[in-house]
Amino acid sequence: MVLGGHSVGGKIGDAYIFSGGILKWGMPTGPEHAAAKGGRFQNFKRDASFYWHPSVGDGKPHEVGGAIRQRWQRMGAERGPMGYPTSSELKVGSGSLNNFQGGVICFSDSGGVQVVRGGILKKWQAQKGAAGYYGVPLGGEYKVGGRYAQDFLNGTIFWP
Repeated sequence: MVLGGHSVGGKIGDAYIFSGGILKWGMPTGPEHAAAKGGRFQNFKRDASFYWHPSVGDGKPHEVGGAIRQRWQRMGAERGPMGYPTSSELKVGSGSLNNFQGGVICFSDSGGVQVVRGGILKKWQAQKGAAGYYGVPLGGEYKVGGRYAQDFLNGTIFWP
């Protein structure tokens, strides 16, 4: 289909329509573009992009938007350490997040936009992530002696 002079089709078009289409995401701001390592993406007016790679996230496109997308783009988007999104934005606990190949980017009013990765991510996810005991991250990872730590709404996770 053509919207605002730009074609929206294929897997990205299907995901766009299925998840709310023009009413939720607005019109496309340009055509679909090539992304790193054989992927594709398209941007939409309501501060959202759909990213797709055939071997990531079950081969389905995923939406990334708002403050989470801005942080991910500052980190290099799909070319950076987070890689491609493996989920669209999920509302969890008192925040929202996107899962990526390299970790999670979470947004909440209490913590802003924070990245959770590596060993801390595994411990956090074992406790149900943002919806679990620790809740949303309040800051980034930091070093304490020979260990890493990250503060969450209900406590601090240390690794190793």
